Amino acid sequence: MTERKKTGRPKLFSEQKLAELMFQVFSRKGYASTGIADLTQATGLKPASLYLAFGNKEGMYAAALAHYKETWLCELESVLNNPDSTFEVRIRRFLSAAFTVFSHGDKHPGCIMTFSALAFNNDDGELARHLRDQRMAFRQWLESEAEQARERGELPGIFTPAEFACFIITFEQGLALSALDKPDPGCVQAMIDKLVTLLFSRS
Repeated sequence: MTERKKTGRPKLFSEQKLAELMFQVFSRKGYASTGIADLTQATGLKPASLYLAFGNKEGMYAAALAHYKETWLCELESVLNNPDSTFEVRIRRFLSAAFTVFSHGDKHPGCIMTFSALAFNNDDGELARHLRDQRMAFRQWLESEAEQARERGELPGIFTPAEFACFIITFEQGLALSALDKPDPGCVQAMIDKLVTLLFSRS
């Protein structure tokens, strides 16, 4: 006598759990290469259920990005906004923490936020505009912090505040890309330490 396989409704997840599962897929395959079949396989839901919950593929990606920000990037924001640290310390810790996040073993290497700039480079949809606005807001915030640090005498005049913000963001994006090749963490940390020391050197 053969045992009958149990059938029934698929396991139901909260939207937070669904966002986590979709984040794992999007971060591994990228936005363009991820199909609805990949997301249904990861979540166990039918396409209609995913569309009902998130609207469309962009909505699913937005939920995945929100999960990434809340779960992985919150530490970076905390480091940057620490009022008890000098600007130099905050930048050093930010870059170190960023590489730790980008290379963490519990997720696909890299940064889905950084790679989103490539995925939506030629897109003018609502999500693309939102992502561009976020990047611009961070650049402006970093520029403002650099200006205040220079007024306090913490930041030498090698860069203007705008140049400093552009440099740090470009370097951070490079860390996200380099994480794909799984470089030696000690080497990367030494590079970060030397770079920040040079940026804030007054000699």
